[in-house]
Amino acid sequence: MAGCASVAPPAAKEPIALDGQASALHGERYLEYRVGVHIAASPETVWTLLTDAPAYPSWNSTVTDIDGTIAQDQQIALKATIDPKRTFKLRVSAYDPQERLVWEDGGKAFRGVRTFTLVAKPDGSTDVTMSEVLTGTMMKMIEPKLPDFRPSMQQFAADLKAAAESRGS
Repeated sequence: MAGCASVAPPAAKEPIALDGQASALHGERYLEYRVGVHIAASPETVWTLLTDAPAYPSWNSTVTDIDGTIAQDQQIALKATIDPKRTFKLRVSAYDPQERLVWEDGGKAFRGVRTFTLVAKPDGSTDVTMSEVLTGTMMKMIEPKLPDFRPSMQQFAADLKAAAESRGS
């Protein structure tokens, strides 16, 4: 390993299970939370939910507010129940409609990257995976102070599934 690089564990290369159960993977200066769900709704329906910032609190019990526009290279300010006193200032770094959405914050010392991946299925449904990868030179010091993201990630996925399926295709 060179210098202070973050190293993902081998399990990070494995597909994310679609069982709705969040898991955590630990590596060298690396922590990943991940969850996946199968949603009986179209990618268009799921994408609409994921990219409508003002509507998040109406369907997602883990998000109390998002200010800004969820679009490529835009900045958003997210408030979440996992850390109610903090506003996460995020940049949308990937925006591939109905396929992939990434928002992130931080730098070399500590970086968080959340990735949503949508896969359209032949029956019109969607497989959705979500991962939050935390890396950086300060991970060893910061990680013990972080909350367990698994309950929040799991609830986010469950809320997304329920909201999308209630809207249908």
